[in-house]
Amino acid sequence: MKKKISLLLMFVLCIGALVGCGNSKGKKTASDEVITVKIAHTDSSSRSTHKWAEWLGKYLDKEAPGRFKVEVYSDGSLGDTPDAIAGLGLGTVQIVFDLSSAFTQIAGYKSACIDLPYLYPSYDEWIEGTFKNGGLELFNETIADADFYCIDMYYNGMRQLISRDKIYHNTDDLKGQKVRIAQNDLNVEMWNALGANPTPMAWGEVVTSLSQGQINALDHSLGVFNDFNLHEIAPYITLTNHASSPFPIVCSKKWIESLDKKDRKVLEEGIHKMAKSQRDEEREKEAEYIQRFEKENAEVYELTADEIKAFEKASEPVYKWMRSKAGDEIVDKWLATKPKK
Repeated sequence: MKKKISLLLMFVLCIGALVGCGNSKGKKTASDEVITVKIAHTDSSSRSTHKWAEWLGKYLDKEAPGRFKVEVYSDGSLGDTPDAIAGLGLGTVQIVFDLSSAFTQIAGYKSACIDLPYLYPSYDEWIEGTFKNGGLELFNETIADADFYCIDMYYNGMRQLISRDKIYHNTDDLKGQKVRIAQNDLNVEMWNALGANPTPMAWGEVVTSLSQGQINALDHSLGVFNDFNLHEIAPYITLTNHASSPFPIVCSKKWIESLDKKDRKVLEEGIHKMAKSQRDEEREKEAEYIQRFEKENAEVYELTADEIKAFEKASEPVYKWMRSKAGDEIVDKWLATKPKK
């Protein structure tokens, strides 16, 4: 009897070993599955943002062969911004980059402070405030409850004003001017404070409305003015630098925390390299955009230091309003990231 039991045990152990071998050589375990990274955005496929997102796939193939599959979807091909962001929670999209306001509208006022007027009034100050003075970490602190995690930030361009009518030297010049804005409370408060008539409008209506005079101006980056040839119908460009308006590169916090530590490290390292390269390229291109606008008979005017100070002074009520929404503590935290002059 004992001999039979021993033989039976040996048989069971052999079967177990064979099954184990089958799993290791046949089916892939969860840790062996290829990690699909779908990146969705509404920029055009010709912009630096898309170019460097595609570069990420090549980088990961080199650093972790066969581990990642990167798919980049431009021009809103996976849906408009709200659809793409919803995909982060559903798991149908892994990464989205877009205007910071696209995420802060969901995360709340504490995160929306990133777009306060003249928080970072130049590219260099934005870089220092975000990557040296803790702005990125603070942004992540304020979006975490929405299950967002910002890995890094692209440079969309400092926000400027383009108009079909005139250059804007001061708030008096802006009185009565219909300035197209993306719909959010901060934009409304800011442009009211600066003297304009803020006019929320979907992006698809902008070109027609601008050409027909239904709006006088809009604020966006030089790259967007260039991509859509807006200087041809609105030949007055005022370099106001009124907001830094970055493009946060955002994923689901739960998703990235679910990755193996080694996988997460190589992915984030790649995205940091991707973002830095894009920022450098887009910054260099801004000079080319200005040259093109001037060559094609548009007027480009850079505000003087005194004119900027006047606009900063005019925007002070926006900070008071934000304190009533987000609280003094968080506004002070954001101001602490502002480079000291």
